[in-house]
Amino acid sequence: MKRWLAAFLFVWLTLCARGWAQSESQAPDAPLWTPTAEAHSITLDGEELFVVRNALGPFTAAERAERAQRVLQRVADDPFFSADLIEVRIEENEGRLEYRGEVIGVVTALDALRERQTVEALLAQRLERVRAAVQAYRARRLPEANLQTGVFLALATLVLVAALVALARWRRRIRVRAAAPRAEGRLAALERRLGAGGVVVRVFERRGLGLVHVAITALLVLVYLEIVFALIPLTRAFAFTVLRYVLAPLEVLWNGILARIGDLFFIAVVAALAFYTLRLLRWLALEASRGALELPGVDADHALRLFKLVRIVVIAVALVMVFPYVPGSDSAAFRGLSLFFGALLTLGSSGTVGNLVGGVLLLFSRLFKVGDRIRVGEIEGDVLEIELLLTRVRTPKNELVSIPNGALLGGHVVNFSARAATDGLILHTSVTIGYDTPWRQVHELLLAAARRTDGLLAEPAPFVHQTALSDFYVEYELNARTRTANAKAELYSRLHQNIQDEFNRAGVQIMSPHYEADPPQPKLAPAK
Repeated sequence: MKRWLAAFLFVWLTLCARGWAQSESQAPDAPLWTPTAEAHSITLDGEELFVVRNALGPFTAAERAERAQRVLQRVADDPFFSADLIEVRIEENEGRLEYRGEVIGVVTALDALRERQTVEALLAQRLERVRAAVQAYRARRLPEANLQTGVFLALATLVLVAALVALARWRRRIRVRAAAPRAEGRLAALERRLGAGGVVVRVFERRGLGLVHVAITALLVLVYLEIVFALIPLTRAFAFTVLRYVLAPLEVLWNGILARIGDLFFIAVVAALAFYTLRLLRWLALEASRGALELPGVDADHALRLFKLVRIVVIAVALVMVFPYVPGSDSAAFRGLSLFFGALLTLGSSGTVGNLVGGVLLLFSRLFKVGDRIRVGEIEGDVLEIELLLTRVRTPKNELVSIPNGALLGGHVVNFSARAATDGLILHTSVTIGYDTPWRQVHELLLAAARRTDGLLAEPAPFVHQTALSDFYVEYELNARTRTANAKAELYSRLHQNIQDEFNRAGVQIMSPHYEADPPQPKLAPAK
């Protein structure tokens, strides 16, 4: 038994010695165990925290060290840093040092074996070192960084204030120059020469300067906010966010423009055709309104209004043609905008479309023109303006009434001026006289009153109708013509005055409108 035990021990010792010899012979050939392997230090503010010697997967030791150095610096500069957020995770004999889910460093079993420690112990050691180093770094650097940040913020604020003051002075100087007599004369001459184009130039001179001032002010404030956000650690991320918000739309527009150069040429051609077409139509309308040429079916007074209608049609057609070629027109934003405006047009334009159609029909029906005396329902007055949507009328009491064109076409319109210039407008008034007064005398008195009234025509001659033979009186109606329909109220007043004078001189009583019998004493006005 002792012999077998001795033999077993001899064989076991022999095998162990051979394995130890093989491991010793292979150790110099393994590169990971080479004592002279290059070590890459991970430092923070000059203090070495740990080293990286081994590769990990596809990453070399140098790449591991470079990444760990970047992450560690970001952790140290994090404005929301908390030491408790640095933690360790161990999975399958491999540990990670993390901060908010971002890996600072990885400890493998080979790293722990080289340091002659377990993975857990090495991670705990590095955790304490990193926490202590970051806290010391922040204690040293934050006061200095805050002082520098304050100085830069003060300088940026001073520069912003100086720029805004200089911009305000520049704006005042430009406005003073624009208000000078020479500049006003130049703008007036340009407005006379270019017409509507000159008005646009004048409006730009007055309002464009304010728009430029607002745009430059907004740009300066944006640059200032970018600087402030970038200087303050707590808002540093906002700087890049704001900059991205500003540049992203510009980048999309620029890329869209570059990708659709051909479409832009199409838009330019359509815009040029629409512009020169409108100029030609405007010239035709102006010449027609002056009487230099005649447009078939269109009065001279309506030529400019017809041009406004045609201008809307031309612009609408041009917009419909170029819309598919506008960069970004196929985007969801453009589609949503189209649906929005389509809904607005559908819901809010029913009455507007009716008035627009009424305005178009008024242009060609020639119901009335500017200056005519008309009556619409209970409204009577002179036409001041005829627009595409409404007509403005001034009453004899100097009241301005706006009548929708749809109401004009849906009701009765009386035009007192339509025949006044040629055949004359017939004014008529009635009196009731008793049967004891000869009708020939009444006729003569009424005609004499008409002849004495200025504004009534002698030819065709005035005439009298006996419109009723009532129980107690005869009703006489005097008719006389005038060419000034707009002066109806004044003419009626003077005519009534003259009727009273004529009948008073003749001793004939006017008992209108209710006549039953002559009173015992005649009701006559005393002579002047």
